[in-house]
Amino acid sequence: MSKLNYSMTVIFVEDISISKNFYQDIFGLEIEMDFGENVVFKKAFSIWQRKRAEKIIFQKEKETQINKQYNNIELYFETKDISSIWEKIIASKLEIIHPIKEEQWGQRVFRIYDPDRFILEVAEPMGEVIKRFHKLGFSDEKISMKTQMPLELVKKTISDTKS
Repeated sequence: MSKLNYSMTVIFVEDISISKNFYQDIFGLEIEMDFGENVVFKKAFSIWQRKRAEKIIFQKEKETQINKQYNNIELYFETKDISSIWEKIIASKLEIIHPIKEEQWGQRVFRIYDPDRFILEVAEPMGEVIKRFHKLGFSDEKISMKTQMPLELVKKTISDTKS
């Protein structure tokens, strides 16, 4: 039997230029390929002009657009420097779902809407959470319990930091 490999997420956007600029300027994504009405970001996802996507998928102009519900998809991003990205978000006057907060497992995270109201989560990598707790003097066991990460992963992350 042939193996099926997941390749990429594509989101349909109302204005390809606005979305392309948003993801380049605010999130620093690099374009791998730009086909005008379809843009592929390196190591990320793709955006597609909604009207063009509908025409290709349904092979005709649709009288009604693809049903678009809000708050049913989240794109997840990680950064070691969440505070700098947050400052960029504040300066851009984007619609904020919530400011930086610490989740119960210790990860610092914020969420915003993109121009098409897709939820974007920006969080620090769990490896950084482990390192932060280690610097605060938490034991490996306490870090493991707090972050819900396996103890062996916690120990390896801390060991790699010392190397």
